[in-house]
Amino acid sequence: MLLRQGEYGQLVPELTAAADAHPLDERLAGQLMLALYAGGRQADALARYRLLRERLVDEVGSDPGPAVRELHQRILRHDPELKAAGAPLRTAPEPARQEQARPERPRPAQLPADVAGFTGRDADLHRLDTLLGDIAGDQAPQAVVITAIGGTAGVGKTALAVHWAHRVAGQFPDGQLHVNLRGYDPDQPMLPEDALARFLTALGVTGQDIPLGLEERAARYRSEVAGRRMLILLDNAASVAQVRVLLPGTASCLVLVTSRDSLAGLVAVDGAHRLDLDLLAPAEAVGLLRRLIGARADVDAAATAVLAEQCARLPLALRVAAELAVSRPESTLAELGAELADRRSRLELLDAGGDPYAAVRDVFSWSLQHLSPEVIGTFRLLGLHPGPDFDPYAVAALAGTGLNVARRSLASLARAHLVHRAGRDRFGIHDLLRAYASDLAAVELTDLECADARRRLFDHYRATAASAMDTLYPAETHHRPATAASSTPVPDLTAPDAARAWLETERHCLIAVAAYAAATGSGDDVVGLARIVHRYLMDANIADVVPLNDHAYRAAERGDDLNGQAHALRQLGGAYNRLSQYEQAAERHREALIRFRRCGDLIGEALTLIGLGDGQFHQGRSENAIEYHRQAIAVSRRAGDRLGEALALNNLSVVEQRIGRCAEAGEHQRRALANFQELGARPFEATALTNLGTIELRQGNYERAADHLRASLAILRELNTPIAEAHTLDRLGLLSLRLGDPMGATAQFQQALDLFVRIGVRGDQAGSINGLGEAAQLAGHFTEALVHHTDALAIATETGTGYQQARAHAGIGHTHRALGDADLARSHYELAYAIYTECDMPEAAEIVAHLDALPLVTDTSGGK
Repeated sequence: MLLRQGEYGQLVPELTAAADAHPLDERLAGQLMLALYAGGRQADALARYRLLRERLVDEVGSDPGPAVRELHQRILRHDPELKAAGAPLRTAPEPARQEQARPERPRPAQLPADVAGFTGRDADLHRLDTLLGDIAGDQAPQAVVITAIGGTAGVGKTALAVHWAHRVAGQFPDGQLHVNLRGYDPDQPMLPEDALARFLTALGVTGQDIPLGLEERAARYRSEVAGRRMLILLDNAASVAQVRVLLPGTASCLVLVTSRDSLAGLVAVDGAHRLDLDLLAPAEAVGLLRRLIGARADVDAAATAVLAEQCARLPLALRVAAELAVSRPESTLAELGAELADRRSRLELLDAGGDPYAAVRDVFSWSLQHLSPEVIGTFRLLGLHPGPDFDPYAVAALAGTGLNVARRSLASLARAHLVHRAGRDRFGIHDLLRAYASDLAAVELTDLECADARRRLFDHYRATAASAMDTLYPAETHHRPATAASSTPVPDLTAPDAARAWLETERHCLIAVAAYAAATGSGDDVVGLARIVHRYLMDANIADVVPLNDHAYRAAERGDDLNGQAHALRQLGGAYNRLSQYEQAAERHREALIRFRRCGDLIGEALTLIGLGDGQFHQGRSENAIEYHRQAIAVSRRAGDRLGEALALNNLSVVEQRIGRCAEAGEHQRRALANFQELGARPFEATALTNLGTIELRQGNYERAADHLRASLAILRELNTPIAEAHTLDRLGLLSLRLGDPMGATAQFQQALDLFVRIGVRGDQAGSINGLGEAAQLAGHFTEALVHHTDALAIATETGTGYQQARAHAGIGHTHRALGDADLARSHYELAYAIYTECDMPEAAEIVAHLDALPLVTDTSGGK
């Protein structure tokens, strides 16, 4: 009512107090924005929107809702309808606004394959069906529903959850998420933040957009699944703490949790519906054996029933025993049962209290004795592998055998259900079997034998990763640590596609191996591995760089390895730069620089100086950036590192071009290009061509600019280097703008933006969106241009990218000027001028010309 009556003086203080008391209340924030704007305080209204957005992003992980976003756009446009006090918030955009098409949200389908020969559990399946019916009907709860499927090891928790999930997957049209939390893995239970990173990746959040902290990741995850109907399977959880941060905040999702723990906290606090699994009923256990063994199970029904009891009616043990029976068709089930009974009587593993787990171990032992010594030896060593899965090359490394031997052993173990297939030429192992294998290794192998197996495995991963990196980044070989050849077979990774595929497939194993090496005191392994794969992870999955190098730093610190600490800190600094967290990056880089200088590593020192210069450049501190890059050039020359010198020259040229020193920029970039070409550094050659094209473009030499940019794009597409390709497309968009081709520019900027979004490089997205705004202006679509520049400004402000902030303000100023609002145009031009001047950029002079072209501001008294 007060809004409609125009009582702004009374209303604004009250709304301000209410909004501060409820900082996440979007309706209060919208009313305050409206009151401020209607009272002539547009800048304050826009500041309130920015404050609301920052709070929501920090605490909830999402942007404001559509109503407040639309009000923000209307305030920016000086919407005449808002002049009337109390104009309602609209939830739909204006018809004139041309919304950018949103990509379809991913619909992950991560459920493991359904269980072959699933038998029994009718009552449990019925209870799950009933629960799902309650959720879908009027009894839908107000909070997430969790079914915590509990039970002893090997009782079939995962099998039931996966089988039922496949039955009902069609009722969850937005997809299914799955993760094995490895809660009872003796070495590497999955951290909740790692599980969240996998979920966010599956939900379409990539690279830079995955937050680093646990709470921030959890908030982003809740935002991504909000309102979506999804089924989420959290398998093999260790505790409530491991599960709770993985729960969505929406009642539209169903979460299935399997665990050996009672998870009482989920029931008491989170409203979980608990389903405890008992052993299979005698008839169900016999039915499973009959289904797996076939007609022989009916020949001697009594022997089948005895075998079921010998397996404690546990599905895992029943499947292992059935496979052994199938593999020995000449023996009757009665003979096999007698053999198991005899084996059990001779094993200390037998638990007098009848623990079902002891029965599983007995069956494992019984099954193993019928395998060859070679296969048994391989199985025993699998307990030493820390990763989620493995290929035959890794198994050959563990066992110290040839590849064919490893393949035969895995095939035998798979037939015996002692490992399972986890993908093409990849295998996994049940956590019970992993624990059993680990126990066997501890009892039957010496400490030296275990250490030798781990050494072969670590050497395998390090050597193979180095081979892949040498294929993809050959000119940087001397920037990576020297790596001895593996004593066991490694795959052929001389083709770039094969090298890239291996790194992506083994990425999670490499992180697990590094974490295990750090935990067991193998500091050199984790430091070396982090250095080897750094460039790839920076380009492909930056979310892994920080945890990997945290492991490396801690391992180097424990080992008093100053150089290892320096490399881990430098790599952390590079990741934080890419994540637009420039202060954290600078802190790591300065610590790295101190250490490199203390241990006399000139190459590391130069690369760190380049990182410091890169961070300063992105923050608009051009002269500081230039000084760091000049220091890097000098140090690289002292070290005899032509690649490091060329990298520093390349970055120096980029800074000089940005501040208008095009002659110097061109000279430095051509020297960098010559070095890259002589060294065969093709990815960097393409980058240099892009930068030369940008310099020519800035000087008005459009034909030469086009030649350089197209040559760069051809190399980048051959190398499949999406981040550099996106930058080159962005420059081609600028070229099209200069040539007066808004349609061509729009297509190129959109391609660049799509790549930046896919890779997750958020800071660079602002440049492409600004380009889309400039193309829309050139085409006369001013409202669309305003939307693009406003979006770019939000991203550039969030990431601290000064140049793109100024570019966005300038674009908004141009748009308001075209729409006839000189006052609003002036305010944005002044903001752009301030940033350009602070960063010493020549665009400041252009802004002065635009300001001079505006009419004088009319004051409230009617004077000029």
